[in-house]
Formats: sequence, C-alpha cells, structure tokens
Amino acid sequence: MAALESETTRQSYLVFACGSSWYAVPAEAAAEVVTFPELTRVPGSPPHLLGVFAHRGEVIPVVDMSLLVGGVSAGSRRAVLVRLARGTLALTASTVAGVSALMGPLEPLGPSGVHVHLRGPVKSGSRDVAVIDPEGLFDHLSQGG
Repeated sequence: MAALESETTRQSYLVFACGSSWYAVPAEAAAEVVTFPELTRVPGSPPHLLGVFAHRGEVIPVVDMSLLVGGVSAGSRRAVLVRLARGTLALTASTVAGVSALMGPLEPLGPSGVHVHLRGPVKSGSRDVAVIDPEGLFDHLSQGG
C-alpha cells in the first residue's frame, strides 16, 4: 500500500487491541469485526494460527496477534477480518476502538520477522499503535511466519 511506503501516515485506520497491544489496519482493508465460531485446527500449523472457520463461503485463517508477536494469547473470540485481493485473514481483537485518522512515522518496528510488517508507532489518543501492513503480513504468514 502506498501509505505504508511513506514516512508518515494521515489516512483512516481501524484501531483494535489484542491483549495489551494496540494495532491498526487501513480502514479500506478492514471488512468487518466478527465473533468466530469453534475453529478447525490446521495440523502442523504454528501456534499463532489458531485454526480456520468458514464465513460467507470462504475459509478464513485466524491469527492470534499476541502470539504472532511473541506474547501470550489474549484468548479472544473476536477478530477483525482483513480482506485483500488474494484472500482474507482474521486477526484476533480483544477490543475494537473504531476508525481513526492516525498520524505519525511508519518505520518498521523491527529488522526482521513479523515486526518488519508492523509500522510506527503512531498515536491514537494516548495509545501507541502499531500499523499493520496487511500485504506484508499476508506474505509473512504465507511463507510460514
């Protein structure tokens, strides 16, 4: 996405928390917030891939953001559906704050792994928020990350 390639952002994002960490995805990529049903585990999958579920004719993987970044699972049954041209991901969300215009630098939060696809931090009120690059995250997860 062009906005994630720039040094700062001023577009609208859906802001949500997973555990104690706050994240944001571009509003145009956030399709909806759902409570997911019981999941089907995927044999051999990494711990952050909680499983998959069927939603409106599509099989959607559920990614626990807390586990993905090396934390402890928040145990949430809610998720933000992030819809891209090549598929949909469900990112766990314990709280959804809504859509906000965020401003701030979009530097990668780390040199490798998933942190390359988390940018910021930017401010949403008094919170530090990591902006997720949905295309980069999709690539990372597709490559076994």
